[in-house]
Amino acid sequence: MIIKNYKYIKLAYTARFLIFLACISTPVLLKLGIFVIGICFVISSSIVFGTNACENIVSKEINRRMSRLPVPKNQIFKWKKSNSIGYAFTDLSKGTIWICSTQTKFELHIYFLSEFDITESFRKIQFKKHPDTLKENELREFTIFTNL
Repeated sequence: MIIKNYKYIKLAYTARFLIFLACISTPVLLKLGIFVIGICFVISSSIVFGTNACENIVSKEINRRMSRLPVPKNQIFKWKKSNSIGYAFTDLSKGTIWICSTQTKFELHIYFLSEFDITESFRKIQFKKHPDTLKENELREFTIFTNL
């Protein structure tokens, strides 16, 4: 079940491209020459795409939003692994798991743990939904990465 929509977080990825385009288009519009344009291209591409600043911003925003939820958090999972960023926690008093990640397109989902087959392997936990409990607009499966 989708509880909240944090899709605005995806704007960080768009902002990264807009910053890159602004850094490239400025010397082109000012007609500064091919050498200056090349230098601006190399510097801006290394800063914008070579660092993980965008992923850090997205991770901090998810952490901020999820930590403010007034729900008891028994076990908290935070990850930033390659293209997957997320935050999940379990509420064992209700038997639920809350997840917000790139897998959910930055929507906050809540599910009962009893609806899933849970498989643990090295540094990840995979949740696969039972076919008889699958509803519309729900995840069939998702993966949580642990920090062992």
